[in-house]
Amino acid sequence: MNNKDAYKKVFDSIHASDKLKQETLEKAMNAGKVKRFKTMKVLALVAVFVLVIVAGINNRQVKIDPSTQIAINDTNIKLNDNDDLPRFSNIEELRSALVESRQTNGLHFDSFEGFESTIQSTVTKGDVALNDSLSSDLMGSAESSTQDKFLTNDDYSTTNNQVANVDEADIVKTDGEYIYYVQNNKVYIIKADTLEELSNISLAEDKEERFYPREIFINNDKLVVLGTHYTYEYDKKELDDVYYDYAYSFSKSKAKALIYSIKDKKDLKLEREVALDGDYVQARMIGDNVYFISRKGIRYYKTMRDIEVLPIVYDSYVSSNDIVVDCKRIVHFPEVESNTYTLVGGFNINNDEGMSVETFLGAGETIYASEEHLYITHENFGESYYNRKTTIYKFDLDEGSIKLETKGEIDGYLNNQFSMDEHKGYLRLATTVYIDDEIRTEKKNARTGAISVEIDTQKITANNLYVLNEDLKVVGKIENLAKDEKIYSARFIGDLGYVVTFKQIDPLFVIDLSNPANPEVKGALKIPGYSSYLHPYDETHIIGIGYNTKDNGWGGVTNDNMKMSMFDVSDLENPKEIFSVDVGDGYTYSEISYNHKALFYNKAKNLIGFPLRESGRAGIVIYKINLDSGEFEDYGKIMYKNRYYDTIERMIYIKDELFTLSKEEIVSYDLLTFEKLNSLVLD
Repeated sequence: MNNKDAYKKVFDSIHASDKLKQETLEKAMNAGKVKRFKTMKVLALVAVFVLVIVAGINNRQVKIDPSTQIAINDTNIKLNDNDDLPRFSNIEELRSALVESRQTNGLHFDSFEGFESTIQSTVTKGDVALNDSLSSDLMGSAESSTQDKFLTNDDYSTTNNQVANVDEADIVKTDGEYIYYVQNNKVYIIKADTLEELSNISLAEDKEERFYPREIFINNDKLVVLGTHYTYEYDKKELDDVYYDYAYSFSKSKAKALIYSIKDKKDLKLEREVALDGDYVQARMIGDNVYFISRKGIRYYKTMRDIEVLPIVYDSYVSSNDIVVDCKRIVHFPEVESNTYTLVGGFNINNDEGMSVETFLGAGETIYASEEHLYITHENFGESYYNRKTTIYKFDLDEGSIKLETKGEIDGYLNNQFSMDEHKGYLRLATTVYIDDEIRTEKKNARTGAISVEIDTQKITANNLYVLNEDLKVVGKIENLAKDEKIYSARFIGDLGYVVTFKQIDPLFVIDLSNPANPEVKGALKIPGYSSYLHPYDETHIIGIGYNTKDNGWGGVTNDNMKMSMFDVSDLENPKEIFSVDVGDGYTYSEISYNHKALFYNKAKNLIGFPLRESGRAGIVIYKINLDSGEFEDYGKIMYKNRYYDTIERMIYIKDELFTLSKEEIVSYDLLTFEKLNSLVLD
């Protein structure tokens, strides 16, 4: 990270007026002591929010704070404050919580000078702790019918969602006629049969206002574009006869959802903008309702104004102004020390009701959504690295409205989104924990021949499974599963759970969860290698995609080529690997190992595949699943030479056509013959 990027992150929520900048710069220049970094310091000392123009949309009246000219507590945006959850009673309580969090994280400055010195050290190291991107995912539950769980659309690809009826945002969507693709800071709208680019959305070219799209949803004639919007203020001066193109830039980030009408694919109409303070995290769509999440870090110092401490939200249906979230509407559990706001917004894409917003002081890594609830979890280290716990926040979802209900905590940390699942009102979670393990060493006295035993204690991993009720209280659990190993994948399907742990060999555990108070391991299968993703095929078969492993020469193992296995789990006590296939030659890598949305799956044709890289080449591989013959049959493989850095990011199908999508181009093939049909080069 360069200095400019680091400063942008650290001063995420600070703005300065041009007048104040000019006056301060002139004073500093007269003193003859201005250098580039000093300029930054002086600007930051006088930083205040920019005044916004008082305006309204749709003739709605908005309250304006006269000291800041920022709209506050607009009644048309639903900011929750009428429940029994602990919320801040005044701004001083909020400030105290931020101070405690700052001290916990080793930040002991009480003035901006101390803050600035920390910034300088941070920028020098090229590492900023504020507003780090959240690599976490939203998830769904396994409440759907068997047909919903295992069948996909026959006509065209849909996103590989974990739960039926809960759509996950992704970089590509199709409605069977058009392809919508996020790439190169643009959203492309493409006619599938001709690969003609009809239009694109590009909002990252302005120097002061840049929107970087991350993911999208398609809902009939609506396109929802999600990403982060940055506002920059550049100060361009000649100082001490040295000209700096960018003496400093202030930036502020907002997670935005832009809703476009796509009735005319060549003339898109922006209908609505909604925004949450901070950086975009993830989103899900349930019916016509979109729920999206942002995360905003605060580097707190006591001279910050109240308006700089509080998060803001925005909805173009309500106001043309940013709206401040009052501290009395911010949830804070006193036992949770954090300098990060998490904001969750919900809205319906087809009505003009104000966005529903819930805000709490606390971070989150893993996010999960069923049709009725949203869960956000945060990993806590407690007194040491080995005392890791997971905090769980539960939200109620109701037709675009969102409300934080309760909080819970369990031991250990989650592997990824598939380590969590909701079923019949219970939340099931699989975690990896650290436990004490005794090492017994026998020593023989050379003179007497007596044997003595020395006992040492070391920390090793183990794995737990928890079942939580509606109040997030533990009602059932399994502890210390597979000692000295950790979870590499998990999948919950109805009353069953499948957990893969690994250190030297891969045990696949089958867990019966039909009695929430008494979960039980029914069977286990140990085979070489491990599965990093589990995909249900039908009621009695599950597919594992992962890696073969080999001896690294130092007593451990390392990844080799990839491997895909078919497991028969019809006998819970005796799971079997009935066939498998090695993928790639030598070390092979695929995004499917950590991102389930990279999976290509056509159940109607029994096809499964994913992008991969091997030996400096990039491409795709597709297999035909044949349960009768007991094999993954080679169906098609496309590899591009010298394309290591421009990998295939997704594969989709529309009827009998296959489309590969990369940063450089979109290519169509005949899905039956793999004959190349057409291509479109992207900017």
